[in-house]
Amino acid sequence: MGGRYRPALAKLQNRLRVRCVYAPVITHAEQVAGELGCDVAPGIMALCERDDVRAVLVLDTAWYSGAPAQFACQVGKPAYLAGRLVHRLSIASALVRRAAETGVTLMPDFGHRYTPATSRLRELIATRLGPPLSIVVDATPSSGELSDEAVESTPLSDAARDSLAVAIDWCTNVVGTPPAAVRIAGSGAAPSRSSAVPELHVEFRRTAAGGEAAVASIQLSGIETPATPQNPADGAPIVFRAQVKCVHGSASLEGPRQVTWQSGQERSTESLAADRPDVEVMLDHFTRRVVGGLIPVPTLDDLCRAFQLVDQAFGPG
Repeated sequence: MGGRYRPALAKLQNRLRVRCVYAPVITHAEQVAGELGCDVAPGIMALCERDDVRAVLVLDTAWYSGAPAQFACQVGKPAYLAGRLVHRLSIASALVRRAAETGVTLMPDFGHRYTPATSRLRELIATRLGPPLSIVVDATPSSGELSDEAVESTPLSDAARDSLAVAIDWCTNVVGTPPAAVRIAGSGAAPSRSSAVPELHVEFRRTAAGGEAAVASIQLSGIETPATPQNPADGAPIVFRAQVKCVHGSASLEGPRQVTWQSGQERSTESLAADRPDVEVMLDHFTRRVVGGLIPVPTLDDLCRAFQLVDQAFGPG
């Protein structure tokens, strides 16, 4: 279990209790079980079939791909799927169909939607800034940088593809309407094998209330990542800067915990270090769904849609 999840599980003890753990290395499973005061399962299916297990948290996907989610659907239990989005893509379509057939919630790790800065931005849009008109996003790939070798993969590296999908989904979630068109800015031609990843231009549909349709520009660069290194398997949110222009003002996001905004004569820079981290909010929402709540959560449909939009612009990876 990645270190990203341990603090969240500790804080959610009144809502979420770990009954059993499984890991391919038995000594690791025994260590975690000792720390959490729970049992060790002999296998993934054995864990899913336990009567005292109401949902499954898949926090390590290094070797068993979609098996835990498939088993969860088989026994009719919701599953939270940690990890980078691109690692889920190859199995997402099949799991979408399986989840629809069984009525099981499969929630992917969309940490970018739940950062403190994003949550605060939504509040500001609702109370002071008004609907977004334009967004400029500068995102860092999950590897921390775009190497020449990675860019030369045809046509995008996994890190770049994942980052673009995250940025598109983030913009869509902030705007509140789906994209109407996605294209490469400028000539519209796919990047050559020797070029850097060009800017992506997204045009959104108008809202039901009318008004000007929002647009977004997305580019990838080497923004500095947090001081504490993150294991990509942990699914830590991709770091990005964003400038959001709205009907009644504007906001600037510098990473996951800082927002600067202005509306009329008001201007403020807010540090959100004390707010709940993305993973704690995600697990809280997931557990609410497990017990019958209607709170909306991301789905594998959202994951597929984001990558389909990337592929429309650049071609499949």
